[in-house]
Amino acid sequence: MQNPGEVPGGDAQLVVPQAIGEPGKRRFRIVAVINGLTWILWMEKQQVQALGLAMEQILEYIPSHNDLPDWALPTPEIDEHTDLQFRVGRIEMGFDAGDRQVVIAAHDIQDEDMHSAPDVRFRFPLQMARAFAEAASELMNKGRPLCPMCGMPKDEEHVCPEQNGHLPYDLDDPFVDLT
Repeated sequence: MQNPGEVPGGDAQLVVPQAIGEPGKRRFRIVAVINGLTWILWMEKQQVQALGLAMEQILEYIPSHNDLPDWALPTPEIDEHTDLQFRVGRIEMGFDAGDRQVVIAAHDIQDEDMHSAPDVRFRFPLQMARAFAEAASELMNKGRPLCPMCGMPKDEEHVCPEQNGHLPYDLDDPFVDLT
């Protein structure tokens, strides 16, 4: 039990990025099981991607990260109906060199005070960070293919602004006035 005024959190038994839905209509989140409690942190795709890349960067600068044994993700019970969920507005990540743990602090987007304490803070070992980074990268690669010209996601409605002369009209349509 947390003391009043203390930030909830602790050691995470599981931290995984997830995408819900079909590519193009997905919602992204991090599921963290911390001291047996499930936290669901809803995020933008770019936030999940940036967090995964930041974890990769931390791992690059740790001399012995390649010597870490492979991480078998634990399978604690995930409570999909937890009340401990919010949309992340700001997220902070650090590395505790003494314990060799990644530390995450997440702030609810509805917090008006940018200097307030985080809504949850947790830490986890480097092996879990490596698994998170790999899973985040895999999630990003499972999205819609990107247009090679403009870099935007391609779908049936994509109109590439970089393609000179491309019109979103059927030129054989007699009702299209091209003058």
